[in-house]
Amino acid sequence: MRTAWKILAVAGALAFLLLAGTFVALSTLDLDAFIGPVKDRVKAATGRELSIRGGVRLALSMQPRVVLTDVALGNAPWATAKELVTAERLELELALLPLLSHRFELTEVTLVGPVVALETDAKGQRNWDLAKGSAATAKGGDAGAPAAFGVANFAITRGRLTYRDGATGGVTPVAIDRFSLRARSATAPIDAEFSGRVDDVPVSVEGTLGPLEALLQQRWPYAVDLKGEIAGQKTAITTRISAAATRYQFDDLKISLGANALTGALAVRTGGVRPKLEFDLTGPALAFNALPVPPSVPAASSGSRPVAPSAAAHAGGRAYLFSDAPINFSALRVVDANGSLAVGRLTLPDGRPLQNLKVALVLADGRLQVSKFSLALMGGSVSGAAAIDAAAPDNVSVTLQVTGKELALGDILAAAGRGRDVRGGKTDVTAQLAMRGASLHAWASTASGNVRAVVGPATLLNTKLDLDQAFDKLTQAVNPFRETDPSTELECAVVWLPLANGIAHVDRSIAMETKKLGVSASGTLDFRSETLDFTFKPQVRKGISIGIPNLADLVRLSGPFASPQVKVDAMGSAMAIASIGAAVATGGLSALGQALYSWSEGSGPGPCQIALEATASRGTSADSGPPSGTTRNPINELGKAVGKLFGK
Repeated sequence: MRTAWKILAVAGALAFLLLAGTFVALSTLDLDAFIGPVKDRVKAATGRELSIRGGVRLALSMQPRVVLTDVALGNAPWATAKELVTAERLELELALLPLLSHRFELTEVTLVGPVVALETDAKGQRNWDLAKGSAATAKGGDAGAPAAFGVANFAITRGRLTYRDGATGGVTPVAIDRFSLRARSATAPIDAEFSGRVDDVPVSVEGTLGPLEALLQQRWPYAVDLKGEIAGQKTAITTRISAAATRYQFDDLKISLGANALTGALAVRTGGVRPKLEFDLTGPALAFNALPVPPSVPAASSGSRPVAPSAAAHAGGRAYLFSDAPINFSALRVVDANGSLAVGRLTLPDGRPLQNLKVALVLADGRLQVSKFSLALMGGSVSGAAAIDAAAPDNVSVTLQVTGKELALGDILAAAGRGRDVRGGKTDVTAQLAMRGASLHAWASTASGNVRAVVGPATLLNTKLDLDQAFDKLTQAVNPFRETDPSTELECAVVWLPLANGIAHVDRSIAMETKKLGVSASGTLDFRSETLDFTFKPQVRKGISIGIPNLADLVRLSGPFASPQVKVDAMGSAMAIASIGAAVATGGLSALGQALYSWSEGSGPGPCQIALEATASRGTSADSGPPSGTTRNPINELGKAVGKLFGK
């Protein structure tokens, strides 16, 4: 026991002597010998002045700290903010034992209440690109300075950071509650932690980074392994970073956020007019509706003029089915991109799922080129290509090529708001369109090209009709069996719309055949005013019994898309047919009725075949005018049509 007390007494005496010696050493310490070299080194390494406007003091404890108040680091001459960094306090924690020999060794640097203003100019120059001094100055400065520096830990509390994009004017704010980097030495892995908000999205992550020495000496690749939460969703990021000039490569990238998961490679190029992304990513799931996207939308560039809604929609006091609200394309001018993405299940912002999406794209100068895309949709597949040229915000152009194979008719009807129990009905769809404008209505009203859909055999279970609805009223007029039969046995259907500047003139290229009747249609769709004028001609197959009063000879559908009217009107229908010249000149009512009659008698092609032949003969032409060299007299054609109606 007596020996133990002696040991404790000796230890206490040594501790007292150590504390006394430390106090004496610190009380005689010349802070200028420490702060002067720090400012010189910052100037040499960055080319910026370090200002200490609030003074310097020494906080004595077992872990002594040099506290600098009201600190600022100068900014680039062209930057909008005066300082790159300001801070309420800069706390420099010193190793205790080296101080006894007047040697300064930093063990931790803490910024309290910093404000960091990162920005680029319109040409992509960055204000955080700091000029480097000579190697000799950076390494040691004054050879006689009694200071040695070896920072192992760094922390920020209560900080604010902003990033301003000089090309777009967009500003991204970051609120830092806590940020820390800690390591046992410069050669050991770094323990990292961040909590705060990025563009008002809460973020809390922690994990490990590669050694500080590897980063400073640019020994690539540099490992990153982080886990945590973003917007309340579990997240994880692992990658290996390499850097060369202004290009940062993220290899072996694995990202997960909630149900979202992607793997592959990503590269970011900076230093140009706008950042450029290069990527090759795959993953089982990506849900846009679950991504923590901030509510703000990137602002348009300062030189752009906002696109105003169409005056016609507002002056007329009605809303279009195809929205006239301007689409903001400014996001296409924020970054450039080049890459491919493959996702097993993609969920759109409105919650609709897409399966097996594959897309390859190039985005440059506001011009998006999707060279190819494919996905599983509606029980079949859709593929194609698309392009959006939004380089000029008030002159956007769009081209689209789409091929859909074996799509489910029931899913198509449901998407169109006409849900119905359908068995079969595999549908092939093709579309080739060129459009312009900054809204869906503008696209529809300027569309040129063609759209074709071909439906195969299907059984459609019949339900009670709502005669207040134009579609149901039209169905009753052209297909009287709809109300008496439990189902409609569809053999085929064809829709082909040749479009020129938002108008489709249809000449027997819309058709349907069931086991009991055939229907062919001619008319006009005007997407500019969202109006239509169609005449439908039904014809019962030979041998099918039906009372004559129950079958309309001609049915006219006309009016606005949103509320068209259905009329069984011989004169009006004849005028509609004559107005588009549906082969009226060849014999009265037109080849529309003649062909249907021949088909119903068992000879001649049916409505579907006629429609398909029309698409084959016309190809992708959007011109639906009369054949070259044909002169039509509308009055004579109308007279012939009316005469045919009454059997003359």
